[in-house]
Amino acid sequence: MIRSFLKDKARQAAIKLLNMEYDTVDRDPNARKAGDPSSFDPAKIPKIVDGDGDTPGPNHKEDIGRTYASAQLAGGKGVVVVDIRTPLEYIGGILPGALLMPRDRIKDQLGKLPSDKSFAVIVYDQTGDHGSVEMAQWLREQGYTRARRLRGGFAEWIEHGETVEQTHQPEGAQKGIGDPVRLEDNREGWVLEVVQSGAHISYVVWLDSGEVVGPLEDNELDG
Repeated sequence: MIRSFLKDKARQAAIKLLNMEYDTVDRDPNARKAGDPSSFDPAKIPKIVDGDGDTPGPNHKEDIGRTYASAQLAGGKGVVVVDIRTPLEYIGGILPGALLMPRDRIKDQLGKLPSDKSFAVIVYDQTGDHGSVEMAQWLREQGYTRARRLRGGFAEWIEHGETVEQTHQPEGAQKGIGDPVRLEDNREGWVLEVVQSGAHISYVVWLDSGEVVGPLEDNELDG
């Protein structure tokens, strides 16, 4: 009895020392007994919310997981997605309906976001570690309190077969978003936007330096 008492005390001390209180709980008395199916009550199974892509969930203050983001996009209301990758990366596809604002360009185009700041804003980069953390934080500071970084970024999104769409190239456009171009002064970059006005097509270009120029005509660009 004394040995049992001492072992119990030692276990409690170890749990407290290692901060494991939340990882150690008494076994559910409803747990299935070996070889006795009748002792199993399926109503007692907790809802599974943890797992690949399921977390972080909607209550996380900085991030959102892939499956929660996918569910929000499927709902299609009260959510906007911002892609901060470079135009070259858009060739592989984008999240459905994403606004294309490479790096910190969103700071100059905040007006493209809904004026209703209660919207959920999902910010993503290629892997989740190339600026989306900082950009989501900046948006929260601007009042978009539901701005979140997509954990795992676009790489995890496509790895798990989530829906993507290709950037639109208007009919008659000689170049598409993400295409490499060279300006007349030999500066190089990629097409960021294809601007269509009636039958007229022009291009906005993202330069290697991060500068954005345009609209430019076809004859001002070399592909």
